[in-house]
This record gives sequence, C-alpha cells and structure tokens, in this order.
Amino acid sequence: MESSRIFVRGLPPKFSEDDVRKHFAKFPITDVKFFPHRRIGYVGYKTPEDAAKAVKYFNKTFIKLTKIYAEIARPIADKELPKSRRQLKLEKSAPSNDEYRPPRQENDLKRKRDEAEQDPKLKEFLEVYQPPSKTSLWANGDEQLNEAPIATADEAVPEVAVPEDESDDDYQVISKKPKIAPEPAASVPIQPKPAEQPPPEPQAQDIDGGEPMEDIQEAPAAEQGPVSDVDWLRSRTNRVLELVEDDEVPSVGAVAPQASVPQPPVARKALPEVVEAQPEPEQPTEEHPVVAAPDEEDKIRETGRLYLRNLHYGEPEDEIRAAIFKACTLEEVHVPLKKADGKGKGFAFVQFANPSDAVEAYLDNDNTIFQGRLLHIISAKAKKDTKLDEYEISKLPLKKQKEIRKKQNAAKATFNWNSLYLNADAVMSTIAGRMGISKAELLDPTSADAAVRQAHAETHIIQETKSYFAQHGVDLEAFQRSAKGDLAILVKNVPHTVTPDELRKLFEEHGTVTKFLMPPTGMTAIVEFSNVAQAKTAFMSLSYRKMKDSILYLEKAPKDLFKEGIATNFVQTTFSEQPVVKPTATDLLVDAPEPEATNTATLYVRNLNFSTTTERLTEAFKPLSGFRSATVKTKMDPKRGVLSMGFGFVEFNNPETATAALRAMDGHDLEGHKLLIKASHKGADAAEERRNEDAAKKAASTKIIIKNLPFEASKKDVRALFTPYGQLRSVRVPKKFDASSRGFGFAEFTTKRDAVNAMNALKNTHLLGRRLVLAFAEAESDDPEKELEKMQQKMGAQANKVALQRLTEGGRKKFNVAGTDDLDE
Repeated sequence: MESSRIFVRGLPPKFSEDDVRKHFAKFPITDVKFFPHRRIGYVGYKTPEDAAKAVKYFNKTFIKLTKIYAEIARPIADKELPKSRRQLKLEKSAPSNDEYRPPRQENDLKRKRDEAEQDPKLKEFLEVYQPPSKTSLWANGDEQLNEAPIATADEAVPEVAVPEDESDDDYQVISKKPKIAPEPAASVPIQPKPAEQPPPEPQAQDIDGGEPMEDIQEAPAAEQGPVSDVDWLRSRTNRVLELVEDDEVPSVGAVAPQASVPQPPVARKALPEVVEAQPEPEQPTEEHPVVAAPDEEDKIRETGRLYLRNLHYGEPEDEIRAAIFKACTLEEVHVPLKKADGKGKGFAFVQFANPSDAVEAYLDNDNTIFQGRLLHIISAKAKKDTKLDEYEISKLPLKKQKEIRKKQNAAKATFNWNSLYLNADAVMSTIAGRMGISKAELLDPTSADAAVRQAHAETHIIQETKSYFAQHGVDLEAFQRSAKGDLAILVKNVPHTVTPDELRKLFEEHGTVTKFLMPPTGMTAIVEFSNVAQAKTAFMSLSYRKMKDSILYLEKAPKDLFKEGIATNFVQTTFSEQPVVKPTATDLLVDAPEPEATNTATLYVRNLNFSTTTERLTEAFKPLSGFRSATVKTKMDPKRGVLSMGFGFVEFNNPETATAALRAMDGHDLEGHKLLIKASHKGADAAEERRNEDAAKKAASTKIIIKNLPFEASKKDVRALFTPYGQLRSVRVPKKFDASSRGFGFAEFTTKRDAVNAMNALKNTHLLGRRLVLAFAEAESDDPEKELEKMQQKMGAQANKVALQRLTEGGRKKFNVAGTDDLDE
C-alpha cells in the first residue's frame, strides 16, 4: 500500500504547527506533526496521489531562507528504516536465540561454599587479614576450643594434680582482654554435678560459626550489676574446677562438652534440610520486543471485532470498507459521529463475520498509514446487546417476531426489491377517492378482472410519482444503481391519509431536514438531512414504525439522487392542473425515431494529467461550439482502484467544429499539462460491434417477455393488462404438461412505440402480488429459410452433445464378475 504521508526536514526553527499546516495546504491535509527542536515534521494527505504531488511540489524548495526536503514517509514496520544507536546497542548486547545457555547450578555452588566456610585453615587465613577494628582478641582461644575434637569419657588422659599449699584466694594477674563494649558480668551460679545434671538440649549453631555458648550464658549475669575483676576471673576459672570433687580427677573429655557447644553434629545434620527447603531461584529469561501480544489476538478471535483509532474526522463508512477491509466479509462498520456537524470522532468499530479475517486484518493494517494518519488497531469488546434474546423472541407471536427481526436488521440491509413500492390498498383508496366512489365499486367483486384493475391503478400512481420526482430534480435512473447514500432516505408505504406536514414533522424531530419531496398522491416520500449522524438516527428510530393504520418502510436512497444544477422547489402541485397532451393516431402509427449515425467527428486528446477527470475535461471543451461529449480513458487497478490512462476523446457534431476545436485547444494548458490533440480515426472492434448489434435487435423489437408472471394469471389477464398501451398482435403464455402456467409470457405489439410505452409504464407494476419483470425479446424472423437454418444448427449442437455424452460414459458401465455368488456362500 502506497503511503499518503510525507516527511519534511529542514523546517525553520521558528515555525509552528499552524505555519506548517498553512504552508503545505496546497492539497487537502488530514494530519500534521511538527517537532520544532529537531526541525522535522510529518504531513498527512487524503490520498497517496496527493502525497506524491506534494513531494514533487515542495521538495528542495525554500521557506524564506531555509531549504526544505520532502519525501514519502515510510511505515513503522519498514525494514529498510535506519536503526538508532540505542537499537543497535541492544541488538549487540542481546544474545542470539541459537546460543545455548546452561541453567545455573545454585545448589552445587552453595554446597561448595559451605564446605569452604567450614575449612579451619581458610578461616584462620581470612581472620589474619581482617582489620583490628573488626576482630576480637579474646575470641581466638574460643574459636580453637570450638574447633577442638570432642573427646569421650572413655579416653585416657593425664591427671591434673593440684598443689596442697595452693589457696583459692591466690590468683595470678592476667592481662585484661580488650573489648569494644565490655559488659560487667556477675558470678555464675554453681552448676550441679555431672551425674545430677540433665543432658543438654541440642541447639543449632550458626552456619558461619559465631560466639560459643558460654557467651550466651553470660547475658543473664550481666543483669545483676557490676562486679570486680577478681569475681569475674573466679567465674571464668571455676566453671571447670567446681564440677570436679576432691577425690576425682577431671578429664579433658568431660570438660570439653561443658565449654563448647553441645552436640554440634545435630545442627550440621539439619543444615542440608534447610538448604533444600529454600526455593530454587529461576534463571532470568531474555526480554524480546513483542510485536503482537498473544492475548490481543485471542481477544480478537473471541469477539471478531476491531477498534480503529486515529482516523480522519471526515471518514465515512464506505471508505473504511473499500480501502481497508475490501477483501473481508463485514457485518457492521460503526463510525460514531457528532450530531452538531456530522463529522466523525476519529475512531470506529468493525465487526467481522469471520474472526480469522479480523486477526488477519489486525496483523496487516495495524500501525500502517491510512489517509495520512498512523492507523492504530486493537481488539474491541463484544457489542452490548440490550435487546431481546432469541429465547424471549421465540415466545412472542410469529408476526411480532418478524417485525422485531426486521427492525433489528434495518440498518444492515442494503438490498430492497422495489424502491417505488406502493401499498395496493392505499393505491385503491386514492383512486377511489379521486373518482368519488368506494373501493368495492372500483374493484367490482362480480368482475373477473379485479387484479388487472388494481394493476392499472398502481401503474397510474407510479407514473404520477415518477413525473413529480423528475420535475423536482430527482434522477430516476439512480434507482437502478446499487450504491446507497447516507443523507437521503426513501420513505415507503405511507398511509394515503397522511399529509406532508405530518410526515415532515416526524422526521424533523431527529435533525434538520434540507429537502423533503412528497407527491400529491402520497404513499412515498424522499427526506434528506443536513448530516449523516442525523440521517442515521432518524433511520434507526423510524424504521418499521407504525403510523396510523400502516407501517413505514425506510430505505437508504441511492447515491447522487438529485441532479446537479437543478433547483428544487417544494410547491405542491396537482396533476389535474397540468394539461395532458394526448398522442394523435399518426404519432402512434409512426415508429419511434431511432438514433441515426450522424457525421460526427472525434478528437484524440493526449498528455492529460493523471488527476484530470471526465468532468474536468468536459468543462474545458464545453464552451466550444458543436461539443457533444468528452471521455477520459481509465483502467481498473486492484490496489489503487480506477486510474487514468493519460488520454481521452472529445466528440463534436461535425468535422468543421472539430477542426476549429483542434486549432483552438491544441497546446492548451490543463492542470499543468499541455494538451496534444489530433483527429481520431475509429478502429473496428468486432466484439463491440456484435454487442451493439444485439442491443439494437433487442431495442428495436416489438415483442416483450414478461417474467415473474403469477401462475394464476391467464392469457386473458395478460391481454387485458397490455391492451391500454397499444394494439397487440399476439399474446402467449406457455403451459406445462398439466396445463398450468410456467411463470412467464410474451406480448407482441404492432409498433415499436407501443412496446416502448408498455415497457416504461409496467416495469414497476404488481399483478396478484408479484412484481412484473419486463424485457425486450428477440423478434421472430419473417424469413423461413433463416428459421430452418437456426433449427438445423440447434439440432446439430444437440446431436453433438448426445454423441459426446455416449463416448465419455461408455467406460463407466457397471458389470458383474462371474463366480461371485460362490464366494458369498
């Protein structure tokens, strides 16, 4: 998809966003983004063609003394865009996806660390290199004591002899151990004898190895108050000596358990369990930029609905359907509009029939450039349905169910059978009122042609309605086109007793009505609103609404319903005041004049601007005398739609006026291109000539084929229906083998004018509830030899088909293999 957004650099530093918008406003602008500190900007245009023209016009031009550069902006997802330094740095630092990264072995490393911390040599080495402020001098002996092997009582140790002359009051002066925060300790209470002392409870030791248990036991003594150095020394030395009797010699194995932490293996056994219970840290995963989150796609698959943001404010629904989602089946496109001016709010909702199409549209169109703006698409929530569900509707009567479903589908319906639909009852009431009789007298129940009378009455009202609309600038040929507009509404099935003022007030409740056309016969009307939002509100509110004894049928009017340049007056006129010109017998007998091939001349015009349209070329040549028509040759492109081929043709009444136009317009400047004109020589196109001949044969035929004919209609009804429009030569209604109608018939007139009049009058008429479909049939040839030749060709083609069928089906005949009966037994 071509970009409709341009990138501009080198803008003046004192420029503002409004200045940028004014400077680049040569073509319609949809969006402007200006970055003053970087002197760059983005300008969005309606179409890619406008963006290309803007680049060609503004590139390397000057704004005052500053030269600017313009180029087509690239989409965000373009792989050819230069990457920033940050993106390059992230790509280099990020490991590739193919590189194998083994997971970290947290448990093995932790086990090795624990073993290393329990190594006494390593611990001693680390303590030596610690600063003095972080070490305790008195803890050295304790550490060695903790690390000493635990001896049992059974091991033989040397006895300790105590001199007899030694007194408890004698002591040796020992230097005090320096402490950072010394705490005075009281005398330790006398402990019971080893035999009476209960076994110590195993306590877990710190993993890193801390102070021995005796430091913990000193804490309660500190609460008794300050003590002298002698008492402190006695408490330290008597812990071991008081446990021994005079006649018993203490052993090292008995002392060690009291001075060290009891049963350290119990604490070590519990360590692996604590380590295993800790959760294993997960390996950090690499973060990659996510293009489309999976949850976003899942939401779209559930609802099949998209939310479009950053749209142009004048965006209609048709452009969204045609430009973005033309390859998908859409159920609904909802563009919220402002009631004040009818412009969009910059966002829209799109409901897809297939959720997979919604996902593809999301991936293809998100962050793309649409009409000069960056389109942003996300998932939308499911549409809130406050109406009755299917279960509640099924409980209602069948007639009510149909009405509810019709009203629900009114906004989505784009096809209607008959734009000029008239209620048969209202038609008969109107005709009976004009004639001053009742409907019973008009139909005459004793007559057998009541259906034909009703069809004639409907035809008369339809002709009056067409004539009224044509006088007020309505293009009747627009009803044959399928494209629907958004401003005008066609109102059908209006009760014949409703006045134009009543109907107009009903629609003015929903907005400003700019045009209102209602024929004197009533029963149908055309209403046009000032903006799309008001027309949509009125359509949704009044569809299938009951009005008096009838129900209003609303239909979106075709595009370009009103002819340009024709002023519409809203003065109600009656057809009884207009003089009716009756055709004479001569006019009826003389055939309608056929368009003859006059001696016209055509000019070939080339070097046209690709933006030049047929209307613009017509405006350039229309002031010249003898001008008939102008055409710009186009071709269809699957991506960009209709494209001009750069040349065209201009037709004049005669060669003299064409020669004068050639001299006057050759070299004329039209939209920046000098026209190159020369006389055109029409070439022979065999296919086109055949099509023209076939169309001429059908148009010149006096026979009409009547399709969708009711099965109850007889030959007499068809003759009675067509007799008022001319003299019939023959009427034929083909029958089946059971003598019932086949649903079509033929009516042949004596003159071509009668056939044309009947065709124009009855092509919207209903007979017994069926709308008649009329078309010219090929006339029968008067030459019997040609008829025989046609029959021979037809029979020969049929014989060839039969022979071919026999040849192709000869090898597919069924056959039975002999002896298969014995196998079954």
